[in-house]
Amino acid sequence: MGSEPGAEGVPIGASGLVAASGHRWPPDWLLAGLGVAYIGALAALVFLPGGTLLDRLRVLDGGICAQLPSHSFFPGGQQLPLCARNTGIYLGFASTLLVLVVAGRTRVMRLPAVGVAVVLVLAVAMLGVDGFNSFFRDLQLPHLYQPHNLLRLGTGLATGTAMASFLLPVANSLIWRREDDRPAFASFGQLAVMVPVLLIAFLAVASQASWLLYPLALLSTAGLVAALTLINMVFVLGISGRTGRIEGARALLPALTVALILAVVELLALSLLKTSILQRMGGLPIS
Repeated sequence: MGSEPGAEGVPIGASGLVAASGHRWPPDWLLAGLGVAYIGALAALVFLPGGTLLDRLRVLDGGICAQLPSHSFFPGGQQLPLCARNTGIYLGFASTLLVLVVAGRTRVMRLPAVGVAVVLVLAVAMLGVDGFNSFFRDLQLPHLYQPHNLLRLGTGLATGTAMASFLLPVANSLIWRREDDRPAFASFGQLAVMVPVLLIAFLAVASQASWLLYPLALLSTAGLVAALTLINMVFVLGISGRTGRIEGARALLPALTVALILAVVELLALSLLKTSILQRMGGLPIS
């Protein structure tokens, strides 16, 4: 795609942004700085004195998850930072994104085909039924069946795939300048690829193997952060007036970084709010 005039007659380059100096945007020095910042943030998450990495993940995830021990898995005897249902949702979300990356469909802008969409909506409905059933059981009210963490995990994984299938195209349509007129899953054959992936994820969590503790904790937390970052991205681009103007990954990185920082801040704020509320309710322990 050749250059075209911008608002002031300045060419728009490969990044899709007006570059008055003729250089690519963002400049190399900014990319290098962001790279160093990402490495530093990851190093701080892992090596900063104080709590363990798992403790930090629990704090990050705590604002959106009750983290009830009775509703959680314990690989190697240690509780995952998300409950069974949320582990499933965000592990399914992350797994679906990885499948789409491998398949070269990360910029898809159409919702799933009608039949596929119906199946995905039914998956979300199953999670809703299981969630209400579990809620009624916790309140000692009449319920359909005995809740189980494996059911929470399974319905969560399917819902995570549904979330990615709908959220990614919506976000992409508001991010990218060039259209990729494909759905995340155009047929049941494409969706079927997720079956072995989700089955592996299900078995990995259900096994509660100690060596899978950190991979599962990190991947499920990454799914949560990725989902919130995608949502934030739309708002960041909308506020900056760049909706639908991003041409390539290079141009996306600054806005992506802002959206990611916002996601982390939002999760930490929710976690702090949860802690404050529980303390005001009489110092109840955080489950």
